[in-house]
Amino acid sequence: YIPFIPAIFVHIVYLIFSYTLYFALKKKQYFYVKISMVTSFMIQLSLAVFLWFPVDTGFNLYYIMVPMVMFLIMDYDKVFERYFAIGLSAVSILLFFSSELLFLPNYMHHISQGMNRFLSSIGILTILIPMTYIFTRFAKELDYSQRELNVLATTDALTHLVNRRVLYEQGVIKFNLAKTNSQSLTLMLFDIDLFKRINDDYGHPVGDEILVELSSLVTSTIGDEFTFSRYGGEEFAILMDEDYLNAKQIADKLLEVIRDKTFNIDGIKIKLTVSIGLAYYDMNIHDFDHMMKVADNALYMAKKLWS
Repeated sequence: YIPFIPAIFVHIVYLIFSYTLYFALKKKQYFYVKISMVTSFMIQLSLAVFLWFPVDTGFNLYYIMVPMVMFLIMDYDKVFERYFAIGLSAVSILLFFSSELLFLPNYMHHISQGMNRFLSSIGILTILIPMTYIFTRFAKELDYSQRELNVLATTDALTHLVNRRVLYEQGVIKFNLAKTNSQSLTLMLFDIDLFKRINDDYGHPVGDEILVELSSLVTSTIGDEFTFSRYGGEEFAILMDEDYLNAKQIADKLLEVIRDKTFNIDGIKIKLTVSIGLAYYDMNIHDFDHMMKVADNALYMAKKLWS
């Protein structure tokens, strides 16, 4: 709309001001740039709406962009930025309604009705495009955040195995199926022997790396057909659609694989053993909570035998 405004100096000043903000941005004065940019936009827009352009041109619709821009650029975790965004958004809404309700003189008598419609159409179009962009971006970020939260809620941060919550949810579902359809189901709990000594002797970073490498070793041994979970600390769980005999064979294989493995952590060579407890579904197991208690008791007995 530069050709229609007689005060061309306004645009020159705005151009110089924009370059000033560019250099401020390079100096990482982000908050100053955000406030200055939106405030200067509001001033220039108000001059156009209240002094030069009639409401028919639709220039006052640009006030709607202020809340959208605030939503994009302001950090709502910072109290001052949050209140500034809310305040300036409220001012933009008041200015919009003022321009609609007040009788404003039309200084641009030479603009024809067709030009009014053209400018109004351009105004609506340039509002719709950023609105579409903003809502599309918001939808993508919301979807990404939901997926990220779901990963955080269901995955162990260190080993990237499913956590105890997922194990329990899967266990309840599979236990009910086993009970209804007389299917096989076995829960295996295993625990690293003397893991506290590793942390005490070599430090927790080495202990964490042991947990990560052990997780990878077990995953490569049993495959991905079972629910393999970090149960807590140095304790792991595997939920298997297997009867007791097959589950015991898998347990024996894990004992052998882990015992034969030498873990090399930053030049430190460590040998491990684990203790395993098994619980399989039968008529004496009432629910999955009961199965977890049986497996935990079996693990406790294995620990006592080992020690």
